[in-house]
Amino acid sequence: MKSPFPRRAGSPVQRRIAVVALLAGLIAPLAACGGLSANDNDKSSVSETYTDLRTGKPESARDKAVLDALPESVRSTYAGFWHATRVGPNPYADWKPSQAPWKFCYSSAYQGNSWRQEGLAVAKDIVAQLDKKGLVDGPLIVSDANNNASLQATQLTTMVQKGCDVILVMQPPTVGLCKAFDAAQKAGALVVVMQTGTDCTNVVQSDFGAYDAGRTAAEWLVDKVGKTKDTIVMCDGIPGVAAAEARQAGASDTFKKAGLKVDHITGQWTPSTIKSQMLRYLSTHQGAIAGVWDGGVCAVPVTQAFQQADRDLPPVTGFEGACSWLASWKQTGSESFGFAGGAGQGVNEAFKVALRMLAGQKPKHNTLLYPLVQIDGSNVDEYYKPGMKLSSGCNAQPASGDSAPTAYYDDLFTGTGTPATFDAGLADLPVK
Repeated sequence: MKSPFPRRAGSPVQRRIAVVALLAGLIAPLAACGGLSANDNDKSSVSETYTDLRTGKPESARDKAVLDALPESVRSTYAGFWHATRVGPNPYADWKPSQAPWKFCYSSAYQGNSWRQEGLAVAKDIVAQLDKKGLVDGPLIVSDANNNASLQATQLTTMVQKGCDVILVMQPPTVGLCKAFDAAQKAGALVVVMQTGTDCTNVVQSDFGAYDAGRTAAEWLVDKVGKTKDTIVMCDGIPGVAAAEARQAGASDTFKKAGLKVDHITGQWTPSTIKSQMLRYLSTHQGAIAGVWDGGVCAVPVTQAFQQADRDLPPVTGFEGACSWLASWKQTGSESFGFAGGAGQGVNEAFKVALRMLAGQKPKHNTLLYPLVQIDGSNVDEYYKPGMKLSSGCNAQPASGDSAPTAYYDDLFTGTGTPATFDAGLADLPVK
């Protein structure tokens, strides 16, 4: 199919030679550069400097000023943003996108679980759709760093050398890749980091509002348990990880405001560890437990621990919409609350951001947070499928296909360029 967009000048080989030459000139200065850092000056405007990543810390005057300056339509989603990310000016404000067809690349910090595999499958499907419209230059280039930051930095450099126009980066480490991102940006590549916070300010970030999601799940639990004197148990993720800490901060603030007693177990986002920690807690705490808040992957192993300990099952929230959680919900008949938060929807939202920028629109800020779709007793039947089991490794997807409607981003971008579109296809992902 003939592309509706003009092609870039020069052959692919010529373009790659030019990129490699540019990178060669960047190596020396980057060796002395630690990437962009926080608060390069004392100006308070969100459009002129970046906030600090302040995981686990209370809101500062600067954080409040930035939050108040954001469009009202997105403000609740950005609540507590400092726990997981930094907000400031668009690092691509002066960037001019190349003309189609574009080469898309996918850099994953780790591909060793079904969640990550889902994200890559969705990315491949979207690129295939764009290819049919004549908008793609070659197959999707994919790398897996196996949780090695140095390797991922090298892989990112290789992607730039291969002429990648857009590099989608799935859950990189919070620190360690700023130089690689800086080189990619200077070479003209658009880097979009997905599903995590980063200390680097030379990329565009696409993620859901983690604090807001943690808070919303906690509010549901507060409504369920009422003014109880019994204990709420928070099942926390990996200590120090921004995504985990942000969710936990949202929940903790909510429970504190409600005056509820809270205990913690640390499950490390690992089902076997979660179940072991919950059983240990139950063996030493014989008092009534009002409910359990899930910070990720907790719902099923927590439920199994209660069953194994022959204790009454209180309300237990979910989080990322795991198919196993929905199967457990149906088996126990105990109502729950969670989100459609699989990797597929995260990739879907990141592509929407990238395609707006390729069309000439510009984000107002470096970080674009979106809300997650909620799953509760009123709509669970839209998400549960008969093939879902406790052993399933899939995740529920937004029934509408999108976490956020396209119009959600209108207040976060300037410009009127019309982006290419695609069918998210999330509802067609297999139940495993």
